Amino acid sequence: MDLISGKHAVRAVFLARPRAVRRVVLLEGALRYLQEFVDFSHAAGIEPEVLPRRAFLRTGNFSEDDRHQGILVFADPPSVHGEAGLEALSDAATVLVLDQISNPQNFGTIIRNAAFFGVDAVVWLKNRSVDLSPEVARVAVGGVEFVKLFRVVNLARTFETLKVHGFWVYGLDERGEKTLAETEFDRKTVLVVGAEGGGLRRRTKEYCDALVRIPGGRPGLQSLNAGVATAVALAEVFRTRRSDDARLS
Repeated sequence: MDLISGKHAVRAVFLARPRAVRRVVLLEGALRYLQEFVDFSHAAGIEPEVLPRRAFLRTGNFSEDDRHQGILVFADPPSVHGEAGLEALSDAATVLVLDQISNPQNFGTIIRNAAFFGVDAVVWLKNRSVDLSPEVARVAVGGVEFVKLFRVVNLARTFETLKVHGFWVYGLDERGEKTLAETEFDRKTVLVVGAEGGGLRRRTKEYCDALVRIPGGRPGLQSLNAGVATAVALAEVFRTRRSDDARLS
């Protein structure tokens, strides 16, 4: 059972998976700001619990400094699929693959960015990567509810499966042949982002159809962290798609 707190994250789970919510707990002193969540709870057939501050903090295992906005829910975790589920992405337009992302803050930020820019699925490695957790979900601010999630053992098989379904694999790399702006993301796209500091592994690069880079950099500042770099890249993919749609309309 996952503990989810904060208005945005709780609203997202109610909108995307109301049947997953098992328990709703509200802070007594914040009730006047939380009526929509009382309504969400009643629509889901749940009577929210209203607790005084000390009991609320204890229930959520919060410290006095934690940001919770007076609301927490206990819910079934979102579905995380394995490699066998990749076949379901045959009709997807954009898939984000993470190569050994180890920082939970970056992972949560990346999922939030992916949801914002309309990515269909996020794929990450089972080993040598951070996994989905309440901390990641909190940083994602509800993003985990709006993208399909895949945890795989082998990226090579993942790329092979996606390529069979017509995807073109773009690796984000500071030594890429073209910049993002010079690249037309006019086909089914897999964007691959590497770990903080190390970037894409050599073997991962071999499966990429093209390596693309973010323009910029200066001595001592050659790259962005994975969360920021992903946002920049997805914004460019989104812009290209919008431009293509405008030309066709």
